[in-house]
Amino acid sequence: MFFMRKYMKYDVVIIGGGASGIVAAIEAKKQYENVAIIEKESRIGKKILATGNGKCNMTNIGAKIKDYHGSFSYGIKNLFSEYSPKYIVNYFNSMGLYTFADNCGRVYPKCKQASAVLDILRNRLYQEDIEVYTDCRVTDISVGETFEIKTNLYKFSCDKLIIATGGKSSPNLGSDGSMYSLVENLGHTITKLKPALCPINVKSDILKTIKGVRADGKVSVMKKGKVVKSDSGEIQFTGESISGICAFNLSYLDYDTVRVSLMPDYSKNEIIDILKERRTLFKDNSIEDFFLGMFNNKLSVALLKVGKMGSFNRKCNDISNKEIENLARLINEFDFVTTGKNDYSKSQVTCGGVSGKEINTNTLESLYIPNLYFCGEIIDIDGICGGYNLQFAFASGMKAGALE
Repeated sequence: MFFMRKYMKYDVVIIGGGASGIVAAIEAKKQYENVAIIEKESRIGKKILATGNGKCNMTNIGAKIKDYHGSFSYGIKNLFSEYSPKYIVNYFNSMGLYTFADNCGRVYPKCKQASAVLDILRNRLYQEDIEVYTDCRVTDISVGETFEIKTNLYKFSCDKLIIATGGKSSPNLGSDGSMYSLVENLGHTITKLKPALCPINVKSDILKTIKGVRADGKVSVMKKGKVVKSDSGEIQFTGESISGICAFNLSYLDYDTVRVSLMPDYSKNEIIDILKERRTLFKDNSIEDFFLGMFNNKLSVALLKVGKMGSFNRKCNDISNKEIENLARLINEFDFVTTGKNDYSKSQVTCGGVSGKEINTNTLESLYIPNLYFCGEIIDIDGICGGYNLQFAFASGMKAGALE
């Protein structure tokens, strides 16, 4: 028979030691003496270390409501009016972290080390004497006069509870979605879950020939032949997916096809004129040289193969007007059928979570259970790539930690 070794009583308990949970604890300590964090991983803040390619893209100075999706997105306006990107930057500056913003508004620590952000937060937890329990997995939550929390190590009791456990994305960093069922047991709705900010998996043999290629352009996701949404930027081709920030920003949507446009600023007729000029310029070269100096060599070969240009021994001068029209279309309509199976292990955030309709947007308190608060990725909201999700994590953690 399993026996709890200790019974721990606190004013406030935060379940989850990620970005939102840590700042929630720091804020809660301003009002309450006994505050603790419960974290199932061996250390807190593991996901912080992986953000921004190890540099920690903390926020984006241009973050607005339009940059977010989900049932809580309408609550962004109030939240960011109080905890704006500028507020977040000043918050960390006041703790000793120096930051800078790049030309896209992405804010990083000046030392370009994500570990600096976590070290600053851990130092504040130490200064405030906030207890942290690691390797401590929550197995049950019950509500009575207080919250009773069972874990694999101890039993906790608290007057106020903040759930900040994240979603299902990057399970290797601790986000495995294990809290969703416990939140549902408390009476809350979990909206449809799926990976977001991840590569778009596709079915195509041609990807093997362009693996590792990067190109600037536009990515569009489509459903039944109609464009759902588009985004522009650097496109990355892997062996099984279309990647890059522009693809990441569309990955949360429903689609069956992804379209790559390599010259999105040009019309089909303009591209036809360009290709006809090239036919003359390279008239004595083989077809293999047709896109010389225009596209990456691997990408050029892929376009010619998909365009069914036949033998590469032909001369460019032999390319017909019909073939040029076909290549002109393909350049901006390079379509790939998607598998419909994006991967949580490769996603940065989770689309879906605790329904925003069940959370007080002014306080982040549950509309069903007094003194229960939510913050961070467990809420049904996700933002585009570029610091927007950490902005929400920090802002919502601060608001929940205010315990209004």
